Amino acid sequence: MPPRPPVQRLVFGSTGWTVDFTGCEDVVAGIPHVFRGWDLKIGRPSDFPKAKPRAVISRRGAGWHWRELGAPKAREWDPIPPKTPMRVLTDVHDAAIYWYLADNPELLCLHGAAVKIGGGLVCFPARGRTGKSTLIANLAALGHKVFCDDVLGLAPPRERGVSLGLMPRLRVPLAPNLAAEVRDFIVAHQGPVDHQWLYMKLKPGQIAGLGDSAPIQAFVILERRDAGQPEMSEAGTAEILKELIAENIIRELPMPQIFERLHRLARTRRKFRLRYSDPGAAARFLGETFA
Repeated sequence: MPPRPPVQRLVFGSTGWTVDFTGCEDVVAGIPHVFRGWDLKIGRPSDFPKAKPRAVISRRGAGWHWRELGAPKAREWDPIPPKTPMRVLTDVHDAAIYWYLADNPELLCLHGAAVKIGGGLVCFPARGRTGKSTLIANLAALGHKVFCDDVLGLAPPRERGVSLGLMPRLRVPLAPNLAAEVRDFIVAHQGPVDHQWLYMKLKPGQIAGLGDSAPIQAFVILERRDAGQPEMSEAGTAEILKELIAENIIRELPMPQIFERLHRLARTRRKFRLRYSDPGAAARFLGETFA
């Protein structure tokens, strides 16, 4: 009989969650490079005998199986089964977001990116193909602290931005208009990578950990264009509110409460629209504007 594949137990010490992995050494090796501030512990099941797994992920031939034991798997796992270790890793990343939000029901959660510039966060609501992750990499290379490139928690009563402690994730191949020094920065901070995705492995001073918070100073809607210097104009409250409602991924709270919180946030923060072509020039412009 062939030897049984090894079982590794992952404990999220900050939350108490536990996940068992069977024959997934390549996936488990990448997990510490994706989560920041989660107090991860990895070992054999016998090392954590009192832990009760909420999921078991197993390698089966050329694919993977995810057995739920009290917490849902990533949403697309069943209709689109993973074919690479990176896809399993990103699905654990995505599932952890929903598990964390379920454990912290007071949080709203904005799909978008956020970087601390000066005394507060500049937030970029997600829009498809606007280059927000590449822009975040450029801002990180300039020394600005990344809070997220995908999801940002919003904590009452002042709606401070809360980091979920997840590394930025860039599409591969990297954008062709990256400056050489930014490309070198990404390579020097490269985490797990495959033919489609690259995680940046930022250091503690470069990225916020789980639960770190900061006030939001501005929202910026990104618009790509083919050429020209960055240009920023003021945006209206209704325009920003529409973006916040569209990119809010929490639906468990009563909708009137969600609307009230987002409307207050849109009304009381600075609001802009940024049109740009070069992400390096845009990052420098944002740094000079908000610092």
